[in-house]
Amino acid sequence: MAVTYTSAITEVIEKLESGNPLPPLVPQEAWSSELTEALESVSLDELFQGASVKNSTFGNAIKSGLLLWNDALNASHNISQGLENQTGSYWHGIMHRREPDYSNSKYWFGRVGTHPIFPQLRERAIAILQEISNPSDALRSIAQAIEASEDWDAYQFIDWCQASENGTDDVTRFLQQVQAEEIKLLLAYSYQNAV
Repeated sequence: MAVTYTSAITEVIEKLESGNPLPPLVPQEAWSSELTEALESVSLDELFQGASVKNSTFGNAIKSGLLLWNDALNASHNISQGLENQTGSYWHGIMHRREPDYSNSKYWFGRVGTHPIFPQLRERAIAILQEISNPSDALRSIAQAIEASEDWDAYQFIDWCQASENGTDDVTRFLQQVQAEEIKLLLAYSYQNAV
C-alpha cells in the first residue's frame, strides 16, 4: 500500500521509524513526550498541510495512529474513542491491546469485523516468519496457525500478545514486527480514506 504522505506526516513517521521502529507490545510510557505534545496540538489542516481532508474521521485516525506508534496510549485513546467507524474501532482495539486490556481489545475488534488491511497484514506476517532462522517451537506453532488460516485472526493475535506480554524471545520480537506492520498499514489506509 504505497502512500505519499504530506511532509508533516512523513517527518513524524521518519522520527518514529528511526527511534521507535518496533514499539513494545505493552509500553510503559510514551517514546517521546515532545512528539506527543506536538501531535496533540497540531490541527488537521496543519498535519495535512492544506490538502483537502474529505473525511475528518480518517484524518483524526492518522493522529490517533501516530500517537499510538509513539506509545502515547492515553492521547491516542482520547481520539480513537470518538472515531465512529471500522478503522476507528481498529485503532481503539490496538490501544487496548497494548494497554493491556485484552478483553476490551477483543470487544473493539468485534466492532472492526474483517478489515480491508487484514489480507496484507497476514501476507506481511508470513514474510516476516520466512526471514526467521531457527524459530522456537512456540514461533513455529504461530507460523503454522497463520499459514493454516486464509484470513487474519485478530483475536488470535491478541491472545499471542497476552501470552508473550513480558517476553524477550523470538515470539515477542515477531509480534512486535507484525504490530509495526499493522500500524503502518492502518496509517496508510487511514490516509487514503482521509484525502
